[in-house]
Amino acid sequence: MNTEMNDNNWFSQFNWSGNPFTLEIQPSLFVGYSREVKEIIQAIDEGQKFILITGPTGAGKTMFLRWLCDKYDVIYLPKPPLDEKELVDIFKSVYLKPTFMHSMLRLNGVNLYNLSDVFNERNKGKKVVLLVDEAHETKVHVLEWLRSLSDQILGMSLVLAGLPKLKSDYLETLETLAQRISSEVELKALSKDDSINLVKKRISYVGGTGLEPFTMDAILDIYKVTGGFPREILKLCNSMIHKAMERNSSIIDSSYFDNTPESNAVDEVNSNLEKLTDKQQAIIDILSSGSCTPAQVINKIDITDYMSHGHALRSVNNILKRLCDMDLVVREKSGKAFMYKISPKLKSVTVNA
Repeated sequence: MNTEMNDNNWFSQFNWSGNPFTLEIQPSLFVGYSREVKEIIQAIDEGQKFILITGPTGAGKTMFLRWLCDKYDVIYLPKPPLDEKELVDIFKSVYLKPTFMHSMLRLNGVNLYNLSDVFNERNKGKKVVLLVDEAHETKVHVLEWLRSLSDQILGMSLVLAGLPKLKSDYLETLETLAQRISSEVELKALSKDDSINLVKKRISYVGGTGLEPFTMDAILDIYKVTGGFPREILKLCNSMIHKAMERNSSIIDSSYFDNTPESNAVDEVNSNLEKLTDKQQAIIDILSSGSCTPAQVINKIDITDYMSHGHALRSVNNILKRLCDMDLVVREKSGKAFMYKISPKLKSVTVNA
């Protein structure tokens, strides 16, 4: 109870009604990505059928989708449907609720095969947007049904948002869907100006003014450490204001970043980058474009120096392990394979380079 009172007292000196840097999704606070936003809105307004939004964790994909919810008549799915039945149930619960006559005559036998016909009869071709978040978790057969329904439902645009591996894991094998994507954007990170605007907008939302209590030097340090990733900016700002509470300070300046784990991590990454061999750098360049398996890496490099494909694969695996040890690359399980991608620490440095 005392801690809560102390927090409230600290907030009140800036006229804040609460902590502006929680991770709660607030679509009205969406900032940045002006080019990407313009392209997606244009695609939806034109009635384009298949739209793709990719980006790393914390880049703002969910915030973008929730912002779109306020602009269009949408079906928003925070997770992709698990199977065909769940997909049908989603449409039935949102748009195909039985009328009195349907209930009386028991004509509500909607299934996956007549869903588009029933929907078109009800919706009369009005624009509707299906937003599927975390689409990289979708099962292949569900993606195929989503593609088929979008083809057949009049006035419908399908927007898939997910990690970059959505393209490498699914779209490279689902040509029927990949060839239909008419608009595609990647959310990489906010610019310096947009990062500053994000902090200002959050502070204004709770009643504050400008950047107070942050100095501009502190904000620039926050941008440097986070690389402009929105979620990381919020988390670091949240950490900084709690440190200020502990110090009973009303100013957050660049001294808060002296010898912090965040600043030390950036220095460590820069040091490791200077030690890279040509082959290590080549693999980093490949992974900068998206996640890859070791086999996919081999397909993108010159392996003529190796005695065999097997020797090349062993060498690439060893290099990837070394890059993981250097915190430049991270490994994650994807089905039965392991995918490698550049680490959040490296992203932070390369965004600012």
